[in-house]
Amino acid sequence: MDANLLKELKTALNYLDIDWNMQNNYYDIRSNFIYSVRTVDECIKKADEFGINRNYALHRWFNFITSIECQNIFVEFGAKQEENKKHRKIDIYIDGVPFDVKLTVYPAKLSDHPYNLNTRAGKNDMIRWLYANQSQEQRKHLANRLFIVCDGSSRYESLCLKADFKQIREKISSFMDFCGKFGFNKLDIYDNNNKFIVYSDIIYICGFN
Repeated sequence: MDANLLKELKTALNYLDIDWNMQNNYYDIRSNFIYSVRTVDECIKKADEFGINRNYALHRWFNFITSIECQNIFVEFGAKQEENKKHRKIDIYIDGVPFDVKLTVYPAKLSDHPYNLNTRAGKNDMIRWLYANQSQEQRKHLANRLFIVCDGSSRYESLCLKADFKQIREKISSFMDFCGKFGFNKLDIYDNNNKFIVYSDIIYICGFN
């Protein structure tokens, strides 16, 4: 990642309130400027111009930039980028299999850590929970997903981990090696009593290295 952009991400962390409204279509459309700005100051200026809460806009910008970097890391290790940057369900292909990459903090609703993410069963149970509890608006889908789950000792540390690209790169490298040898995790998920078969997995980012 460009050093200046990484510096801006770290600057954004000084502004971000860990509590922010769940994304919704209306404010997402009004804050689509986050795809073209490159600095915190630009993002704040645009938020004020369009009448968008600064915290909402900065969270979206921070999430967008860190997610793009994660996709780029997958590509470093052999994935192929989806050509259509606006594709709703596909970010990358690994050995021809399409995936949406979802970089997220550990869900506050699971603060008691009911799932052991060091086991396959625990990961699969949490994957089902993540599919079931995703936004029900335009971002919802039931296609293949790779979840990069950042779990710090606090909500703020979990947010910081989304920009810990050293650890993320190491975990993605290990994940790609594993999939190259053993294939992808496949499981059944249910939505409105309908069964869907997906390839999905969790890459667990836990604390700072």
